[in-house]
Parts: sequence; structure tokens; C-alpha cells
Amino acid sequence: MTGVPLSVRVNRLFSLAHDLDGPEPGDDTVAAGVSRILGRRVEPSVIESLRSNDHHPAEPDVVRAVAQHFHAPEQYLAADGYHEYDTLVRFKIAVREAGVRHLSMRSLDAGSEPTTAEMESLIPLLENLRNSPGPAPVAAPEPRQT
Repeated sequence: MTGVPLSVRVNRLFSLAHDLDGPEPGDDTVAAGVSRILGRRVEPSVIESLRSNDHHPAEPDVVRAVAQHFHAPEQYLAADGYHEYDTLVRFKIAVREAGVRHLSMRSLDAGSEPTTAEMESLIPLLENLRNSPGPAPVAAPEPRQT
């Protein structure tokens, strides 16, 4: 499995953190939240640097605070061990972007969550759903003649 760069994972958190028609949070908003978490000022340029993959080493406490700001596990922005959560993030983004309001997954075990492999297999389907035109409008039936 190839590694997903930190900048891609940070940008996925930004993408996940908004409604379908709403804007992503800005670097300044996230910097303010990270500053509150750390109890010290973090400049928006630091957040921008994390997002742009400019190869400046990020401070570990800032990276952890970014994860906390987005309510993600700190491990998601770590060097490894993030793959399962990354699949969940991509799945949630695909569901939202496809305009899916409700998703039911039936199995023999009603209490089970979808596996990483199941989510991985559904992501392309959801992305295709987003890219396909919606159904043609159905004409209203003609009134019955009596």
C-alpha cells in the first residue's frame, strides 16, 4: 500500500469539514482553532504549509492539534497507521458529494459496521453516482377521464 502524503490527509479533513454546498473552513479559521488547542498563536501560514506539502517539517504538536480540531484521531496525521481512517474519510466525502441522504447496508449481522474493504469498494460507485446526471423528471400522470 502506498503512503498518502500528510498534505493530502490534511486537505481531506478540510474537505470533510463542510456541508455539500458550504465552503471549506479557511486556513485562518483552523489556525485559530489550533491556537486555542495549543494555548499559543499558530499562524494561518503554518496551516497553509501543511496543506501545500511544501516540505517544511511540521511541528508534531501542531499536527496533533490539527487532528483534534477536526475531531479526527491523532493517528490519522501520523506517519503510519492511518489507512483505515483515511478510507472512512474518503467514504464520508464520497457519500456527501454524491448527495446520498441515507445509506443502508444490510448484512447478516445487523450491528456490524462496513469493513474497510467494503467502503473501498463503494467509493468508486459513489463517485460515479456524483458524476452521473440525475434521473429524468417523471411527468405527472394525465388526469383520468370519467
